[in-house]
Order: sequence, then structure tokens, then C-alpha cells
Amino acid sequence: MKTKLIFSTENSETDYWTNLPFIPRVKELINVHDILKKEEIDEIKKSANCWSGTHGKVKLVEYRHDDDEFYVELNIWCED
Repeated sequence: MKTKLIFSTENSETDYWTNLPFIPRVKELINVHDILKKEEIDEIKKSANCWSGTHGKVKLVEYRHDDDEFYVELNIWCED
């Protein structure tokens, strides 16, 4: 399913679009290495106060609609 990922830290938010075969639940851990490239993870780590760069916790799951279709918006917390 078309998915907007919002990776949040104390200092910033970074958006990425992907297609996920499943919809994670709130408070579930996501292995970010399965979704993002190393360079993208490094960018998020720069804005984090303390983050290992391996997992993020799903804080919010919302279903949205754009012009043509529905998509899922996931807010993933990236701080340890």
C-alpha cells in the first residue's frame, strides 16, 4: 500500500514515500534498515539527540486520501 513515512526526532521531521505490504500498529518497532538507504538514515541521525539508527517506534497511523487514492501516513519516532 502507498505509504508516507514521517521520521521524527526532537529537532526535525523527514518525509519519505514507499509501498509497504503491511500496516504496522501504534507502538510497534520498525526496522528502518529495511526501508531506508544508509545515506537517508545518516541524515535522520544528524537531527537526533540520541538514536542508534536501527529501529523507530510507530507513534501514529493515519489513513488519508489524495486526489486519486487512499494512503497510509506513519509517524515514526527516531530517538532512543
